[in-house]
Amino acid sequence: MSKRLLLVGAGHAHLEILRQLRSENWRQVDVCMITPSPYQYYSGMFSGYTEGLYSEEDIRVDIRQLANASNVHWIPKKASFIKPQQKKIVCEDGSVYPFDVVSFDIGSKSLPLSFEDSAARTIKPNYEFTEQIRTLRKTTKPLIVGGGAAGTELAMSIQAYKDKHKIPGQVRLITSDRILADGPKYVSARLKKLLEKKGIRVWQDEHVEEVFEEFVKTDSGNRVRHTGVLWLGGAIGDPIFEKSSLAIDERSFALVRSTLQFRDYDYIFGAGDCVTMIDHPNLPKSGVYAVRQGPVLWENLKNYLSGLSLDSFVPQKNAMYILSTGGKKGFLVYGPVSSHNKKAWQLKNKIDREFMAKYKQ
Repeated sequence: MSKRLLLVGAGHAHLEILRQLRSENWRQVDVCMITPSPYQYYSGMFSGYTEGLYSEEDIRVDIRQLANASNVHWIPKKASFIKPQQKKIVCEDGSVYPFDVVSFDIGSKSLPLSFEDSAARTIKPNYEFTEQIRTLRKTTKPLIVGGGAAGTELAMSIQAYKDKHKIPGQVRLITSDRILADGPKYVSARLKKLLEKKGIRVWQDEHVEEVFEEFVKTDSGNRVRHTGVLWLGGAIGDPIFEKSSLAIDERSFALVRSTLQFRDYDYIFGAGDCVTMIDHPNLPKSGVYAVRQGPVLWENLKNYLSGLSLDSFVPQKNAMYILSTGGKKGFLVYGPVSSHNKKAWQLKNKIDREFMAKYKQ
């Protein structure tokens, strides 16, 4: 009798599952993927798209095509909650899908619930990103909320696009901490100087409390005018896990063991930004780790379905980050080391294009 594996979401790790299934179909296992969009957009290339270096086709994977080539049934729906003990996924339209094994790779949210009805927008779901950024980069006072890697990179990419096309105005950025707070202080200071050199107005250590149509108000009483807000603050877990009474951390991310199995259920797996590893609770929500989880998730799903022992995912101590800074230059950060030059961008471009090529036919 065949078993059913449900893949919920088409994040980095699940793309790897689809890729592997192109050449290795499982016997007696029906594989389905539930994800609302026929395309998965790669966030690593969002900055290049924003600046005009990549086309929309360059930065997305055709899920329908890849699933079809992998003998996976694509279900164009959004999962709403899971009934873990009954082994069922319930979608937003009320349809129910039973499973024997389920895996989640749905990414994270960035816009807090309290701002969902405000003028603030976000890059998630990622299939709405291209339309939003096309509008925002043409306005005079685009405002980025968040000084992490995504926020600083997109601020510089929008400014580069404006400069290149002679669109008047200035990008603004507000962060509740210092720029790139996860990195060393001198790296933060260097990146802040670079932002300001490019003409971007930066407010550090200010928390946005209210978002209005024409301005935001911070906790220091500052009113910053805008012509559009892109919210790229800290990652927040998808509400699906809390709604389903699954074990979560304080930011609503599902808790998983080193085998990428959920804390309380052997037959529920998860990878990428939507989960927190119990043994590595402070691991950054970064695509770097999601990509590396893919091969481990593949082996563990295969082994679990075959009754074999599972592998552990051990994250690397230091991950390399390259931020696109505009004009085909990159800001490379690797532990305490940083550099800013064209070679860094060329390396990033090579890595990103090779990653995408693996999932395109």
